[in-house]
Amino acid sequence: MKKSVLFVDDDQNMLDALRRMLRPMSQEWDQHFVRSGDEALVVLACNNVDVVMTDMRMPGMDGGQLLKIIQEARPDVVRIVLSGHADYNMVMRSVKQAHQFLTKPCSADDIRETLERAYNLRRILTNESAKNIVSRIETLPSLPDLYLRVVEEVQKEDGNLGTVARIISEDPAMTAAILKMVNSSFFGFFRPLTNPAQAVNLLGTEIIKGLILSAHLFSVFDFSRFPRYSMDVLVDHSLATGRIASAIATFEGMPPEMVDECFIAGMLHDVGKLILASRFEVEYLGILATVRNENRTVWEVEREVLATSHAELGAYLLGLWNLPGAVVDALAFHHEPGLAGCGRDFTPLTAVHAANALEHELRIINKDYAQHPPDPAYLEHMGLTSHLPQWKELCSAIYSQQNGQD
Repeated sequence: MKKSVLFVDDDQNMLDALRRMLRPMSQEWDQHFVRSGDEALVVLACNNVDVVMTDMRMPGMDGGQLLKIIQEARPDVVRIVLSGHADYNMVMRSVKQAHQFLTKPCSADDIRETLERAYNLRRILTNESAKNIVSRIETLPSLPDLYLRVVEEVQKEDGNLGTVARIISEDPAMTAAILKMVNSSFFGFFRPLTNPAQAVNLLGTEIIKGLILSAHLFSVFDFSRFPRYSMDVLVDHSLATGRIASAIATFEGMPPEMVDECFIAGMLHDVGKLILASRFEVEYLGILATVRNENRTVWEVEREVLATSHAELGAYLLGLWNLPGAVVDALAFHHEPGLAGCGRDFTPLTAVHAANALEHELRIINKDYAQHPPDPAYLEHMGLTSHLPQWKELCSAIYSQQNGQD
């Protein structure tokens, strides 16, 4: 079956340009072009559309209103805004309805890559039951406004770290959450950081962006309904996994960009648990009870009950948010790295898989949960079996540093 995309823009010249740009993709993609939200809804009612890409500023039904209707009626459709800089305020008002944002003018390659990435997310959801679970979730968390503002500043030719810090400081709750995380012992700073400028200068914008996403996701989940599920413990585990993953990547001589990706993927590797627990509360309470009573792993029982796991769902969310493919893969396969088909190259998946397992091994949070050590077959395939003792030493050193600081 061909993939299908719907473009919505009241500017016929823009639609004609898109049609010309994307003609080489016509063998793979059914392409629909309409000039209004009403026309778009007709197309959606009559066709199996995978992706909608819409302008924001249109007469009658604007892009935000259209996306809200699609979000409610067809939550399985990937929703992308393609709009001009002048529409920034309107885009911000519609942040909860859109998964991704592209700015005009946009090249054919940018659009093609965005469409392919959006569609390929479906490979993460391995069966129809898993896709059903996603479609039952009325709303997945949206990218926080603060994150989009930081990204916009970083992408400017004259963007600077001072402005990034100022943007963060305008949100007191996010500032407090970020400073709480960066002042945890896992970062190993000798004195507390007291403002966003210090955090941005010491950690860089990529890590800060990851912290914003993490703080946002933890803030939208109500842990009060899960008395045996501690947010502080989950945050600590996430930060520790990110720290260990980045240390492993550094030890293996990976470039700084990949080290940052390893930290971000490690920090976000369990966000799917938040989504499952908040959207399927009754089922998830039962899952946790089964894990404790039968000494099993969380992800195996999740898949048994819901036909998907927190790993796949977290990856699906980050993919919708257009995070790097290596980060998405690290989330999707961090329990089963051999299924990723990544060859023998060291990737964030390698680091996060090992870091997650080693962190659980070193710090047993719940003795009733089954342990899941690093996959020996995967390590052998990667030629990294002999590295495992050194990774364990790194992990122990990080905890020794933490305990010394505490």
